[in-house]
Amino acid sequence: MKVWLPKEIGFCNGVSSAVQKALNLDVKAYCLGQIVHNKQVTLTLENHGIIFVDSIDDVPDGATLLIRAHGVGKSVYDEAERRNIKIVDATCPSVKAVQKKAYDYHRKGYKIVLIGDARHPEIIGVNGWCDNSAVIFDGKSRLTLEDCDKALIMFQTTYDSRFFEKSLQNISTYRVKTLELFNTICYNTLQRQNYAQMLSSRCDLAIVVGDVNSSNTKRLYEITSQNCRTILTDGSACDFDLENCKDVCILAGASTPKELCEEVLRVMIENAKDTVSVETVANDVTVTEHKAMNKDEAMLAKAVSDMKEGHRYKLGQKVKCRVVLVSDDGVYVSIPSSKKEGFIPNAELALDGEYQQVKDTLSTDSVLECAVISVDKGIALSKKVIDERYKDDALVADIKEGKEFTCLMTRVGKECLTGKLGSYTVIVHASQIKIGYVKNLEAYVGKTLRLVVSGVDKVDDNKRVIFASQKTILLAEKKAREDEFWNNIEVGEIVEGKVLRFASFGAFVSVRGFDCLAHTSDLAWEHVKGPQDVLNVGQVCEFVVLALDRDKNRVSLGYKQLQPQPWQVAEEKFPIGAVVTGKVARIMPFGAFVELDSHIDGLLHVSNVSWEWLDDINKALKVGDEIEVQVMEFDADNKRITLSRKALLPRPEGVETPKTED
Repeated sequence: MKVWLPKEIGFCNGVSSAVQKALNLDVKAYCLGQIVHNKQVTLTLENHGIIFVDSIDDVPDGATLLIRAHGVGKSVYDEAERRNIKIVDATCPSVKAVQKKAYDYHRKGYKIVLIGDARHPEIIGVNGWCDNSAVIFDGKSRLTLEDCDKALIMFQTTYDSRFFEKSLQNISTYRVKTLELFNTICYNTLQRQNYAQMLSSRCDLAIVVGDVNSSNTKRLYEITSQNCRTILTDGSACDFDLENCKDVCILAGASTPKELCEEVLRVMIENAKDTVSVETVANDVTVTEHKAMNKDEAMLAKAVSDMKEGHRYKLGQKVKCRVVLVSDDGVYVSIPSSKKEGFIPNAELALDGEYQQVKDTLSTDSVLECAVISVDKGIALSKKVIDERYKDDALVADIKEGKEFTCLMTRVGKECLTGKLGSYTVIVHASQIKIGYVKNLEAYVGKTLRLVVSGVDKVDDNKRVIFASQKTILLAEKKAREDEFWNNIEVGEIVEGKVLRFASFGAFVSVRGFDCLAHTSDLAWEHVKGPQDVLNVGQVCEFVVLALDRDKNRVSLGYKQLQPQPWQVAEEKFPIGAVVTGKVARIMPFGAFVELDSHIDGLLHVSNVSWEWLDDINKALKVGDEIEVQVMEFDADNKRITLSRKALLPRPEGVETPKTED
């Protein structure tokens, strides 16, 4: 019987760190829920003095609270601070990263979408970092995001990676204007699921060791069950039916102690009827092999294997090899630190497919750089893969001369982003990504930047490093746009502009991509409180250029100058002799101001109210009265209209019209 073991077994780094923090506590401490989903771990910590509770309400003021690996919501931290509860945070770093993204993006106005189990404590905790407003989705049904300008999609760290693409296909995002996606499935989870898929497909029996309540353990069970007979055990019972089993694999969840797996293996070897061989695998490469042996030999061989593993070759690994023989089918090579020869098939010798030209240049002892493409039957290599990887090296000569190039950013370094261009590492400092400093470098991972070398001697051929800048390109393009703008605009020109935003003193307007200012005083002929009384954000209309100051980068625009002046309109609307109706706006001792139109008032003098003498105009009029009056005088230059009510009233008998001198 052959027993297959994955290379990585036992606690993942996050669980290991959480358990260690708990064991290092030398004071009485409380923990919200199980620190990890494993009964034996929970029992060990209880014996150490950890008290498990269901709510922070069960934690006394001033006590010590251990935050479990699954994490908790922000409200727990806030409540702990309020009640002087000391926090020992054992949240898994991967979960912590998801929480931070949920918090940051929620504050930016994004709708947070979490793909996972709504009942799982990790998802509940992450939701607590976005005010419990997240859309939680199992990935299997259909989900439509409606009325959502911006959305961020993330996954439970233990989500089944097999359904990654399917879950995304089940989300309708056609109404979302801005969509961000982070694959937050933990790398260790992915690795264990890959092991489960790979090993169970070649075995008769899979034994999954872990707690039945553990999400990642159940996920392994679901994967292996589709490929072979599977047993889920917490390690307490190891009496398995191994009849007719030629190949058996042992797998474990991230919260399963390594000791439990070793105990399962020990009992299996003791109870096996046949000789046992044990093989340890990494991904799809067998790295430790033991021939058929008895039980004691198997245990001894595994112990030796744990201490030191032999040299291994991984898919994609780069190796330097020496030509041994050029044959019709390809090239045989010797590989350092390996007793086996490697083989380069003809199809893997040249990028353009002209393998014969490459062969003609080779001789015994020629050294080639190749990549490992298979280890199933011997070591298969490819020169083409390396050539493809390094073909962009030809661009470096032009890059040194200042030619623009593009590069995909793949990781975050210390205050910088890095990517690969052929054999060179491209480094872009945070200050060189855009105009202005970038704090969140993670947002640029997976994005392609337009770059030029950021200065003299910024390409180091020895270290294969290129220091580059996108900011230099953006600044040059900005200056070109500004030059184009300033060279083609003049005072008095009528331009089309789009209203961008308002300030207390005016409206900012985009004209040909340049921000200009229309002051509030230049928006309307009459007094207005603010620009919003005249314009709307997003509105496109015409403005006149009032002033240009290139040194200060300022352009002043006018809107009212293109509108008719109210008093010019009023002169046509209220000619001398016209009879109009108006509303008494305010009363003064000498008369009343009557509103004839918006912001157009006329003066009704007390002497023109009636034919009778009035000692107090308030006896005849009050504010708000609508009265009919006649226009007696109109002075547009001084913005003055004289009105008469008396002229429209019949003149009483005995009242003579004043005589005028000849």
